[in-house]
Amino acid sequence: MGFLANLFSSKKSGKKPPIANRPKPQVKRELVKKEVATHELKLGMTVIELDRPWTDLPVMFQELTISKKEEITLLQQYCQNVFIDYESFKLHQEEQIKALRKNIRYKHKVRKAETVSKDIKQELPKAKKAFDKSNKHIHEVMSQVQKDGSIDIDSSKQIVSECVASILNEPSAMFWMTKIKDQDEYTAEHCLRVGILAIAFGRHLQLTKQDLELLGLCGMLHDVGKMKIPNSILNKEGPLTDEEFEIVKEHTVLGYVFLSEHGGIAEQVCTAAYNHHESLVGDGYPRKLDAAYLSLFDRIIAIVDSYDAMTSDRCYRKGMSADKATSILYKETKHRYDEYLVKEFIKMVGVYPVGSFVQLNNGFFAIVLSANPDSKLNPVVEIIADANQTPLKRKIAVDLSKGKKYQGVELKISKSVSDNELEIDMNHFIQEHIAA
Repeated sequence: MGFLANLFSSKKSGKKPPIANRPKPQVKRELVKKEVATHELKLGMTVIELDRPWTDLPVMFQELTISKKEEITLLQQYCQNVFIDYESFKLHQEEQIKALRKNIRYKHKVRKAETVSKDIKQELPKAKKAFDKSNKHIHEVMSQVQKDGSIDIDSSKQIVSECVASILNEPSAMFWMTKIKDQDEYTAEHCLRVGILAIAFGRHLQLTKQDLELLGLCGMLHDVGKMKIPNSILNKEGPLTDEEFEIVKEHTVLGYVFLSEHGGIAEQVCTAAYNHHESLVGDGYPRKLDAAYLSLFDRIIAIVDSYDAMTSDRCYRKGMSADKATSILYKETKHRYDEYLVKEFIKMVGVYPVGSFVQLNNGFFAIVLSANPDSKLNPVVEIIADANQTPLKRKIAVDLSKGKKYQGVELKISKSVSDNELEIDMNHFIQEHIAA
């Protein structure tokens, strides 16, 4: 008896049809209410209950799916706390992130492969000028935050715009600038580097120029709250006590409060300061938020902030090499960091990031000038010191993908070298290249 005959026979006899042919029952989604403060409201949230009667508000219905910032402002005027349909919001956020990733993958697919055709030296003077101007400005910002003054947000936006222009023209030049570090000025320069790296990462993700400028501002201002933490704790050389660490963690809240009360600063920038130490599984600080509350900008700043912190010297430890830092980021995916974004960040910085130091198989030391897209393990480098770290009078640029030999041995990279292993004044080094 064939399949159709069997099916007809089962219907005639009153037997139920095979499971595969039965219509799937409609599963009703469970309503999960979650209380949030009105300053935490986001677009896409559905408000289902207030801390006062709905009739107190000038709205038509006793439920509101937020689609405009004006609706958030209205709720903040009347309420301190509201209840949202949490599962609905979570699904909304997940769909937004998925759509963004799909768009990024598509743009990467259709974009022609980038070549190293541009001369980095042409962009270096512009990048250095933008960096020096930004460095001076970020120190002024930090000084104003420390004394609870007013920051020049328009100047901040202009400076970020100049950094965006340089990175869009030739990102390698600005990567060099992130190697200029002063341990005694860590917080200010860290903010500047995070801003630059965030813009470069956003460029890699094919974000719009407007988003790059907003993302750069998120990076530049993400740690302003640290200026409210006592220096005796912030610059302590030994390990922090539990009580001291709790005080340090307050910098996220203090930064958010300062930025949000300042005026003229986009909510995404304020939120990045608040959320850059949260994790995807809800065990971060200060609020133990889960992934649904973390925007794309929050997730990007979390990754870039950690990367720069790990590769920089601190008062209590030396910085690590770039490859070790990216390895740690990858191990923390699905827990603290967004896995997709970490993988894309590693693709951007590469195995040997531009501006990083390496040691060759002949013992000599070199700096990475640019990447070879088709040969990631063999970038273009400039040999700067011998095996004893004695600077070379004449520095030699070598494309390792061309199989160049030295004393009969084909040159290859032996290992990555952290910034502190070589006594190189990057500021002086860059000036030499500009003058050459």
